Amino acid sequence: MERYPFLRFAAGVLRVVGWIALVLGVIGSIGTGIVVGMTVGGLMEIPVINILAGAMVTIIGIMGSFLVWLFLLAAREAFYLFIDVEQNTRNTAERTTG
Repeated sequence: MERYPFLRFAAGVLRVVGWIALVLGVIGSIGTGIVVGMTVGGLMEIPVINILAGAMVTIIGIMGSFLVWLFLLAAREAFYLFIDVEQNTRNTAERTTG
């Protein structure tokens, strides 16, 4: 019998949510960078500023999405670590008392 089935379920959910956050974050960052580049373009007449503003927003957004993805997958692995520690502790206790 597997113990802590909800931790396994939660780990699976974290994996899916992590990948969704990464994909939507990258797409959203690109879209936001384009919008920011166009908005700044209406305020200033220097095209290099438009490109730089849009690129900075896109890069920062993608980095943030990557960090969220990394955190969610690390939390997933921590759940598996907790499960493994419990199993190893139980096995050790059974061997020493049995």
